[in-house]
Amino acid sequence: MSVIYPIILAMIVLFLFLTGAPTQDAFSWPDAPRHALNGAFMLDFFRAMPLRNPAAFAYNYYAQYPALTILFYPPLFYLFLVPFYALFGVSQTSALAAEFVCYVALAVGSYRIARFWLSPTLAFGSTLIFVAAPEVAYWGRQVMLEIPAFALLAWSFYYFLRYLNEDRIKALYAAAVFFVLAMYTKSTVVFAAPVYLILLYRLRGQAMFRQRHYYIIAGLAIVGLVPLAILTLKFGQANVQSVSGIADESVSRLSLGGWTWYAQKLPLQMGWPGFLASIIGLMAVLCNRKQSSALAPMLLWLVVAYVFFSAIDLKLARYTIFLLLPLSIVGVSGITGLLQKWPHAVGAVIAAIGLASLGITYFQRPVQYVAGYREVADYIAGIAPRDSVVAFSGYRDGSFIFAMRTHEERRDLSIVRADKLMLQISVRRGLGVKQNIMSEAEIGQLLDGNGIRFVVAQPGFWNDLEAMRRFNDVLLSNHFQLVRTFPTPANYPSQEQELAVYRNLGRVAKGPIHMNINIPMISKVISGTVGK
Repeated sequence: MSVIYPIILAMIVLFLFLTGAPTQDAFSWPDAPRHALNGAFMLDFFRAMPLRNPAAFAYNYYAQYPALTILFYPPLFYLFLVPFYALFGVSQTSALAAEFVCYVALAVGSYRIARFWLSPTLAFGSTLIFVAAPEVAYWGRQVMLEIPAFALLAWSFYYFLRYLNEDRIKALYAAAVFFVLAMYTKSTVVFAAPVYLILLYRLRGQAMFRQRHYYIIAGLAIVGLVPLAILTLKFGQANVQSVSGIADESVSRLSLGGWTWYAQKLPLQMGWPGFLASIIGLMAVLCNRKQSSALAPMLLWLVVAYVFFSAIDLKLARYTIFLLLPLSIVGVSGITGLLQKWPHAVGAVIAAIGLASLGITYFQRPVQYVAGYREVADYIAGIAPRDSVVAFSGYRDGSFIFAMRTHEERRDLSIVRADKLMLQISVRRGLGVKQNIMSEAEIGQLLDGNGIRFVVAQPGFWNDLEAMRRFNDVLLSNHFQLVRTFPTPANYPSQEQELAVYRNLGRVAKGPIHMNINIPMISKVISGTVGK
């Protein structure tokens, strides 16, 4: 049974992917195509091996595909994407295949963790409640970092629990390796570090300070994380700002609402059956001293993670999927205790809750998508002259740029973002916008001078900003010709309904064209070449 249950969990994850993971570049969340593009950059970097001047390669790559965020996030998942892209080609489907592997690894790792307290059947049930939870399944079927990081953290915690139970130092070394790898995937898993330290102190007491291996492991981990710390300090200031304070916070961490924000999201994250079962089970465990002591690692994880994420100013429900694993394990453990007089009913109850979670996810929490970007990219790839520059103006620039990168036969094309020409934005509009106000004639000259032959535009995009309104007016003038429109079907009320393709009728400059590109997110102006 120890093999059968992980296989069933893998099949459930496969079912979720086959029935609900968007393909054909139909991204919705704007970060997802950027993560996918970062993997393509790593592939192209290894193919080119520009060791003499890697910075110039990266700058030119950004100039050509200005959705690259390779240094803004930890790089490990992008390295993981490389073999998938090399084998199957650069596509959203290939990236989702990598995400699928991570999701399965998380499911199996979670099952192995649950087995420290639960029978195989109940461990399977608690893992099903977790992996089928709406929030986990929603982000797990997109090209995002939470599930890959969580998978590595789960295996780290599994080996840590093995050390606590078996006192084998090799298991602690393995836990440290997986933890460092998780940090290189998404830095927010750092919340687990104090959990490990507290549990070690609980196990060893003052003797932990005399354990030579602890110092070796800590030293190796710190050395291994130094490059990540340097990258974060140099390029991840927006991430640091999200912790220290942001101007467009949804709720202040200094308020009661800031500390109950994630608690209010839990019912939607887990689905009501899983949430109610987890809360009932949690209360039962807290009222049982023996169970509370046995489940101390999971309870500590839950408390530390909740405090950690609540203390961060930027609030997003997906950040706290890390809470759902301890909740599901503790919840099932508590319900098992409550139903100990009816042992044969426990498995059926837990299975019913898990299946209810799966049903809620399938029917009520589909992964959102916005399609049409693949079709536009195909069209541009078919009509654009060699070495053309194409401008994009719209909310989902990442979807279009990644779709263009998937066209291996048109690697000569470059994309310029209209918002980079007309505005200066630090990460997102809510943090401030500086407009480059120009006349319509000046905008036309700017587009001609940057060699822009075609513009793909979301009609009316950000027309509330004067600079963008004038840009859109230029597209509607006799300087441009509307050649085709494409619908952008979506499974939710999206910002756009169509994309329009315009041909520049002016005297377009020929490349190569050198551009200075301001990237406020990393407080840097880079130089790159387009139309080459």
